[in-house]
Amino acid sequence: MEAIKAQVRERESGNYVRELRRKGWVPAVVYGTDVSNLAIQIEGRALDAALRTQATNKPFRLVVDGQEHDVMVYELQRHPLAGNILHADFKAINMNEKIHTTVPVLMTGDPELGVATLVRHSVEISCLPGNIPESFTVNVDGLNIGDVLLVQDLEIPAGVDVGLDSMELLISILPVKAASEESLDAAEDAAETAEAAGSTEESKKV
Repeated sequence: MEAIKAQVRERESGNYVRELRRKGWVPAVVYGTDVSNLAIQIEGRALDAALRTQATNKPFRLVVDGQEHDVMVYELQRHPLAGNILHADFKAINMNEKIHTTVPVLMTGDPELGVATLVRHSVEISCLPGNIPESFTVNVDGLNIGDVLLVQDLEIPAGVDVGLDSMELLISILPVKAASEESLDAAEDAAETAEAAGSTEESKKV
């Protein structure tokens, strides 16, 4: 489990939070059954490094002034342009109690014919925090138009319960869509317009 060091954040004023961010800190909050809205600050580079190491749907260990908390990332607020983390919310968890979360579905490979379309981008599961898979990866190599992959086709680790029917559709192999008649007509009109414009320019030169 990835460990992140943090410090208690004593003041809540807007000026203080802005100053924290300027110094490279991320303001954050920890809450849960045994933690009541604990305001903390985390070094931005350390948080970024931890999030690159493991997925946000897996548990982290926060070490706040020496006291350890097992947490899950509940929400990350990022700058709309720069992408840096502005604020983080963590939910304290019990590693011995099952939790509900979602796991992304990823595709690898290429179908023999057609285009693989991801119908569900994530799957709801319940399990102990330490058993949460980072993702479910599905290989579509060799599939053909009309083939489908269902929840029952996932490789589900022991101790993980999926909150979907086993026949729920995950991936469908569809034919490559031909250009619509409207698109073809528009292309022909554009070509005719360009040709007419070219003829006019030639006439002006003569």
